[in-house]
Amino acid sequence: MAIHLLIDGYNLLHQIPELSFLMQESPEEARKALLSKLQTYQRLRRHKITVVFDAWNDPEPRRKVTIKGVQVVFTAQGETADDFLKREAIKEKERAVVVSSDREIRSYVETYGAISITSRDFLARLEAAIYEDLKGEALLPPQTPSKKLPKKVRRRLAKLAKL
Repeated sequence: MAIHLLIDGYNLLHQIPELSFLMQESPEEARKALLSKLQTYQRLRRHKITVVFDAWNDPEPRRKVTIKGVQVVFTAQGETADDFLKREAIKEKERAVVVSSDREIRSYVETYGAISITSRDFLARLEAAIYEDLKGEALLPPQTPSKKLPKKVRRRLAKLAKL
């Protein structure tokens, strides 16, 4: 089953110190730098990626563009990235992996069958994938539990292992 990563863009961006700092100077450049990292990750892992940025006070309607394999969504006026992520996760169900550090969103999407991961945890996996590509060796060793886990937990771990 294909994975569709649904990413809260600003949430992830603020987990990267240099991009968080750049956000104060040039939000556009910070978003471009984040998208560059996500494009590299998409090239390596081949997952469908949608990154969502809040634009709720922007009078323009929702904008969607695809840049080098990464779909970028700026929400419509009055709509938050959280609302968009919830709606898309409900549509995608088991295929969705939602990347957000917002506990309420993560809990909500998991009730509909989606998997969630914090932005910090996803960032570690993204950086590990890039490191593995550059160095040709694994940064994170594979983890195996000592006893058999419940089926739901095994499915979750299997999906997260693909990240």
